[in-house]
Amino acid sequence: MRWILVDVMLALSALAVLAVLALGLWRKVKALSRAVSQAGEQVTRATDALTVAQGAGPLGQGQQVRPEP
Repeated sequence: MRWILVDVMLALSALAVLAVLALGLWRKVKALSRAVSQAGEQVTRATDALTVAQGAGPLGQGQQVRPEP
């Protein structure tokens, strides 16, 4: 009977360790997702600015990029 309790305690502690590791990984993935989203927004703004600049011609005459409010 004692070995059964030891096995159950060992299994529960293993599950607790896995839960802690999974929670930590989940938090890291959420933080990375936010960083990737912000980088994507910056790339979009830079691409829009480049498109406007290329449309302005070699002398830079044309519309200027206005920052979003």
